[in-house]
Amino acid sequence: YDKARAEDFVLWKAVKADEPSWNAPFGKGRPGWHIECSAMSMKYLGETFDIHGGAVDLIFPHHENEIAQSEGAFGKPLAKFWLHGEHLLVDGRRMGKSEGNSFIMKDLLEREIHPLAFRYLVLGAHYRSKLNFTWESGRAAQIVFWKLNNAFWRIVELEPPKRIMVSKLSPVAKKLFETFREAINDDLNTPRALAVVHETLKSTASVAERVFLVKEFNKVLQVLVSPKRPPLPHEVWDLIEKREEYRKNKQFIQSDRLRNEINALGYMIEDTADGPSVWPSRTSCPGRYSH
Repeated sequence: YDKARAEDFVLWKAVKADEPSWNAPFGKGRPGWHIECSAMSMKYLGETFDIHGGAVDLIFPHHENEIAQSEGAFGKPLAKFWLHGEHLLVDGRRMGKSEGNSFIMKDLLEREIHPLAFRYLVLGAHYRSKLNFTWESGRAAQIVFWKLNNAFWRIVELEPPKRIMVSKLSPVAKKLFETFREAINDDLNTPRALAVVHETLKSTASVAERVFLVKEFNKVLQVLVSPKRPPLPHEVWDLIEKREEYRKNKQFIQSDRLRNEINALGYMIEDTADGPSVWPSRTSCPGRYSH
């Protein structure tokens, strides 16, 4: 067996003391040449399937081996589309256990980053591009994420939802729908698709059309916390109302004190042209709200 020879490969490797092994009619050992993936995909997905994913470092030799053995066995394409994701970096270095910089969802929650805010951050970069994660970028993405949800809840509250048909959309709404579809069909261009969501919320399409479109887009992106605004604790509402009174009377020292109290309860507050907007600074708190 010579790894350097293209025609020389092993489908079943003999047992070694430091490796897991299984009994087989032709001797104890383990699968070799990545045949385990070909066997599993054939069993559960068939001789041909639509999409095969994986990281860029699996293109050679893993995926090339899968193609050779599966297509050699069946004479059919193994997969119609191959999606190879680039690596996730952390502070400019590739994330990995050996680097000591790998994170799991529990770590994000402990830093008060909402899971869907991290999803929003990931969707903001094309899957074929490297993404450099920092805690600062995570917190920045979370702010934009809550603003998107808040903007959606605002228009939902303007009028009751209506049933909409794509064929009946206005020219403005139809253009947004087509642009989103084009972005997704363009090799899953999720950064462009997210931009279309923001454009939709600010568009001149009717309220009903904007709600319909964002809900349709969210079936793909899954970045909305809920279809409508979750309830805000009464004690937070009381502080917001008192703070607004202080602000109207230009009593800014008192209003800043109440802002600190709101922050202590786990919520951030932002003053906008439409009034104060509040969102959770802790993942344990409900969604974003507006006064």
